[in-house]
Amino acid sequence: MNGIRPVVFAQLMLVALAAGGFFAMSGGFRAGSALFGGAIAMGNLLLLEWRRSRTDSGPVLSASRSIRVLYRSALERMGLVVLLFALGLGVLELEPLALLTGFIAGQVGLVFTGIRRKN
Repeated sequence: MNGIRPVVFAQLMLVALAAGGFFAMSGGFRAGSALFGGAIAMGNLLLLEWRRSRTDSGPVLSASRSIRVLYRSALERMGLVVLLFALGLGVLELEPLALLTGFIAGQVGLVFTGIRRKN
């Protein structure tokens, strides 16, 4: 999991920056909403890394099996994100703009740094 440290650091910094901006402009509730959005992005990354590490440590997969694992992983991650957004918006009644901004900030950290693998 050493390869995700720079990604996690970038996500944390960007989410903290977004939450700090919301805290300065609107107070703690919106900052908390942004932090929850960042936590959704972090959960997405951790599920991605967990699935990748399980696949890498297992037996060599055929092409069709690899595609099935890829689709399953994408569906799991999408399900997790939808479930956590539903929790944040529906149950916790968090601020939608701040929640989405925190999620986007976390995803930008993933996009900018990528996941570096040791071969």
